[in-house]
Amino acid sequence: MDINKNDTAVVFIDPQNEVLSETGLAWPLVRESLQENNTIENIERIFKAAKAHGFEVFISPHYFYPTDKGWQFNGPLETDEATSGFFARKGILNLDGLEGSGADWLKRFKPYVEDGKTIVVAPPTGYGGQRPTTSFYSYANGRSARSFLAECWPTCASNLTCANCWSKVSR
Repeated sequence: MDINKNDTAVVFIDPQNEVLSETGLAWPLVRESLQENNTIENIERIFKAAKAHGFEVFISPHYFYPTDKGWQFNGPLETDEATSGFFARKGILNLDGLEGSGADWLKRFKPYVEDGKTIVVAPPTGYGGQRPTTSFYSYANGRSARSFLAECWPTCASNLTCANCWSKVSR
């Protein structure tokens, strides 16, 4: 297997307090699995290795905004998360209360996420398609992940599942 940093990126999904911290709302549900699999330690090992070897790192966070409570096509999990305050944010452009909350990064990951090089994208949508979905597939034709996003981002805003991107990554 040839892993090349020109066409390979590391993507982390939801490296946030809500699921990874003992104070997170989901901790009681996932604690045993996280501990048994050394998940937090392994995530940090991947962060360190990616940064040390120059790989692009992307974060796809999970957030619920007040407007998401109006979704009409939630599945049971999303309905429970939205009403229970999982990954709660006060608004898309509002950082009030984020520091240390369930939606914040796990403290030990902050040096990697907030290094000015990690790319944090818009959160994905669960059901209903009422918020743009951010997806990662591949970075075709030898382009770096960063150059691919720079080319596509202005066209798609934060919705990387648009036809423009699909045609680029499917070549």
